[in-house]
Amino acid sequence: MSFKDKVSLGDFNIEKIDTSEIDKTIAWLPVNGVFDLNLAEQGLILTLSALNSCQDKILLIERWIGFLESEKNKAWSVAALDKAKIAGHKTIKTQEWYAQADNDYIEASNKLVLAKAAKKWFENKANYFTAWHYAFKTFLRRDYDIEKLSNVGYNVNTGSSLPVSRNQPRDNDFGGDYEWEGDLSDSKLPQEDE
Repeated sequence: MSFKDKVSLGDFNIEKIDTSEIDKTIAWLPVNGVFDLNLAEQGLILTLSALNSCQDKILLIERWIGFLESEKNKAWSVAALDKAKIAGHKTIKTQEWYAQADNDYIEASNKLVLAKAAKKWFENKANYFTAWHYAFKTFLRRDYDIEKLSNVGYNVNTGSSLPVSRNQPRDNDFGGDYEWEGDLSDSKLPQEDE
């Protein structure tokens, strides 16, 4: 597919833009903002996909806005230069007023406003997904950093999936008796008088 095909307006209609992927992603996101590792990993992909969808639509809407601005200017010119004269307006000022009240000009202006509102909506959704993507990425980065700093990890270089200690000097505490346990023996605890 060429870039020309990607930005082709064809039978583009601002009111028929499919927002189902965006709506599904918004419905999937945690309402209370609480998520775990699994949700963060899924959310990273979903928000990126929804963000990409928004940006693709913004591109088409931007082209549509350019087209509508031309249509609006054309409608104003036709109304001011042709229709106003036919209606008997002779001065420039009355022709301008007539053009501003022309139905074709008003319709073109309304379509342009709708397109700009749609662009703003998609930009806001793109920012929303960017913020969620950043939150998921930050959560995952922090979680993976904690895992790296932990005492136990998986050593995939040896071909074994069994846990191995990363810090050899602390092995004596891992899964065994702690040094402080000896201090809690019954002989050292205060005895109750009977």
